[in-house]
Amino acid sequence: MLSYESIDLYREDGFLFADPLTEKETDLLREQADREFLRDSPGRMLEKDGFTVRGVHGSHVVNSTFARLVRHPKIVTPATQLLGGPVYVHQFKINAKKALTGDVWPWHQDYIFWNLGDGMRRPDVVNVAVLLDEATDLNGPLLVLPGSHKCGSLEVARRTTVGGDGAWRSDISADLVYAIDAPLLSELTETTKVTAIKGPPGSILLFDPLLVHASGVNMAPYDRRMILVTYNRVDNPLGEVPSPRPDFLAARDNTPVRPLDPGADLFA
Repeated sequence: MLSYESIDLYREDGFLFADPLTEKETDLLREQADREFLRDSPGRMLEKDGFTVRGVHGSHVVNSTFARLVRHPKIVTPATQLLGGPVYVHQFKINAKKALTGDVWPWHQDYIFWNLGDGMRRPDVVNVAVLLDEATDLNGPLLVLPGSHKCGSLEVARRTTVGGDGAWRSDISADLVYAIDAPLLSELTETTKVTAIKGPPGSILLFDPLLVHASGVNMAPYDRRMILVTYNRVDNPLGEVPSPRPDFLAARDNTPVRPLDPGADLFA
């Protein structure tokens, strides 16, 4: 459970560290993540080189460990507190950030993709990141602009992309269609400073969908894996859009997540 002070800090900065997972749980998640990277699926995305795994989406639907993770009290309980009502999993992904080949995530806000691409009406969403490896200055840590969520949804021009399913693939590539450019980033950093999210394996970070964030290339000789669970309020379902993205990117089943019993872990 988050304290009132922690919730106030989240509202002010747009992000917050919560109680971490155990070492044993984190080891299990790393093992299962590596299995998911090897499994061929529509939700597995590659880097520009065509063979390095960039990330995997929707693993909580097919993997029992990740199915328990999205119901873990340390994850879903603070998400429910922050959103003030029942939640469902809008998106689940495991970012690989492979050693020396893990590419950038440009500066962006998440909500613009869900609002314009998925028909999400309100940013009643919270991202929960679970660090599977230590995040350092060298391995492409998550970078955030504290307080930038207070700017609301920024006006960002859509970049031109290739046709077909390339449209949604660009949403999860190093060439994001709604990336923040240098002039806007310069304006934003006049009032806040770039902060690198660093921490040990098992750390849990909650952050606002309007928080401006990015990550650089992994220059370390080891991977920087991270799980991201996006919870949306049940009463904020996705609307109709001309070309809905696949379910592993934008779930349209808003059945509430039923948390595991207090004190439960990832081991059934």
